[in-house]
Amino acid sequence: MTLLDLPVRPLAPLLEMHLGAGIRSAQRLHGGDISDTFRLDTTRGPFVLKTSPQKAGGRLPDGFYAAEAHGLSLLRSAPLVTPEIIAHGSGPAGQPYLLLSWLPPGDDTLATQDALGRGLAALHARPVPGFGGLPDNYFASLPQRNPPAGSAAEFFWTARLEPLLTRERLHLTPRDRAGFDTLRGRLPDLIPPEPPALVHGDLWHGNVRYTPRGPALIDPAVGYSHREVDVAALRLFGGVPRRVFQAYHEAFPLADGWEARVALWNLYPLLAHLLLFGEGYLGRTREALHAALSPR
Repeated sequence: MTLLDLPVRPLAPLLEMHLGAGIRSAQRLHGGDISDTFRLDTTRGPFVLKTSPQKAGGRLPDGFYAAEAHGLSLLRSAPLVTPEIIAHGSGPAGQPYLLLSWLPPGDDTLATQDALGRGLAALHARPVPGFGGLPDNYFASLPQRNPPAGSAAEFFWTARLEPLLTRERLHLTPRDRAGFDTLRGRLPDLIPPEPPALVHGDLWHGNVRYTPRGPALIDPAVGYSHREVDVAALRLFGGVPRRVFQAYHEAFPLADGWEARVALWNLYPLLAHLLLFGEGYLGRTREALHAALSPR
């Protein structure tokens, strides 16, 4: 075994036990603000390790990787690829880890874009018990509550927007907060009534992969919510071809006006980014709030 990166080295004996294989090398992968992510090349082939040694000792939320593993297990019911969960837990000095199968890269083609849209539509079409009701989990490193709710509007406010709006360091002015108070009263009229759906919950383009087996989803923040949550998230930072939305709509038509509601649903990830990364996201949050209150 070659010399491993320091975050991997203490975990190596435990990981080799889980894998039943020796680790030959570890290559650090790009992306992610919470975990150190590595491709492990082993005698059984490649795997993925997520760990966060710098946050050991309680700084990484308890149960963080267990929540991610649970979300991935729920998404495995979809006709989309997800990484296989090999193991998760704590290693020496409480260092948390999540060990996953490797997803080899594939081509982004019209066919795979179509498969992503149709696969997501099939996921959203599957019945779930109600809004909320899943174990609490995380959006990035932020705690995410999933209490039962009677409607999509109630769940979106009480489980998504309100918990962030009560946090400090949001940089919101009294005028901004008055806008959110107005939004709270309007939500039942703004959100079209639909049955609840299992949503990925953080479906920006960076959490989509194309593999030889088809489109894949990673890093979920799952919930039983309104399906437009995922459709809107695909628009948040761009990078998702129009064909994906066309294929989705062909398979499971969206309610009229869905594009005008993209800003509404993306208020949640924008508030989260405002809290995590600072006031650089304030302008875009205000724009989304104005658009949500002035639907076309």
